[in-house]
Amino acid sequence: MKRGIVLQLFIFLCSANLLIGQSSKDSLNIKTTYSDFKEYYPIHVKPSISYLSNTSEFEDILFDAKPIVYYSFYNNMRHIMQNSDHKLSYAAYALFQPHIRMFSENSLPVKTPSYRLLFGFQGLVKTQNNNFFAWALESGHYSNGQSGCAFGAGLEDESEECRQIHLTINDQSNLSALLNRTNGNFSTNITKLSANFRLNNLNKEDKPYKVHSFSVSWELYHNLMFGFIDKGGYSDFDIDIYGRNRFGFEYEFIHTYTQKIRYSLGVKTEIIQGAHPFVEPFRGELNFTWYPFNRDIGVFAAFITGHDNYNYRLVDSGNQFSVGITWDWFTPFEIKRAEQIKKHQKKTY
Repeated sequence: MKRGIVLQLFIFLCSANLLIGQSSKDSLNIKTTYSDFKEYYPIHVKPSISYLSNTSEFEDILFDAKPIVYYSFYNNMRHIMQNSDHKLSYAAYALFQPHIRMFSENSLPVKTPSYRLLFGFQGLVKTQNNNFFAWALESGHYSNGQSGCAFGAGLEDESEECRQIHLTINDQSNLSALLNRTNGNFSTNITKLSANFRLNNLNKEDKPYKVHSFSVSWELYHNLMFGFIDKGGYSDFDIDIYGRNRFGFEYEFIHTYTQKIRYSLGVKTEIIQGAHPFVEPFRGELNFTWYPFNRDIGVFAAFITGHDNYNYRLVDSGNQFSVGITWDWFTPFEIKRAEQIKKHQKKTY
């Protein structure tokens, strides 16, 4: 039974994230460095571990986890914002985004985890009013590492027997009931384009204490990796189930209260375009996160409705409730240091 192995691996990954993540003591007093894991990404996904209720009668979820890591190649965002006025800043990085779900049953083999390995580039400009406009382009591979027929248990993917079963699926098929949940293959290459605008209200220390964040995104599933490598793509059958395009919108309000408590309230939506008629195209999430003592670690609760976002579980839909722990390595920091330095120099001379 592999459950213990997977759990140990997850604990190790989370521990590594805690050790190598951005320090939470006081980002203002830490000198800007270019070492890995200590950079700022205005568009990012937060690691988390949580309880998650079920959407399907076929599985009982024990926990849901996203031990996400960013590996920096180059990032001058914090340095530019703290030491220059309104200049463009950039980041280049690799993103490892696993999504692990443990079910209340024996895991042999481990059931269809998700892996995203992406290479990304982000740009950020601070406006004259100390607001942020950022954009990101990320591209890479998304799969669950399985080799079974997606809707034929006990069969190999792309075998003749698997193809014959897939030919029987029509627009009226119940995909949740047919899905091979043990080792059904899910594989595609993806490119995601995102934009974010943040309205910042600054406190006396020039840290944003009230933030309104608006994000939009377009995610494209395509067959060729990075647009030219014929590896890891989908079949014609797969893309008719997945849908080629995903459009997202996100709003988040972040408030730091009395310098000790930070909380956020957010809403996320996603629309799938071109999927099988059984797939619910809409997904919505309402979440609240509280960061005690204004640290990096937070406690969150979320209500989710619509399609699932766990690889081939996109065929499942319904309402879910989640509660757990998240880590935000990219917390608000001083963004007007350059202006303060100039004022100090004028007074000195």
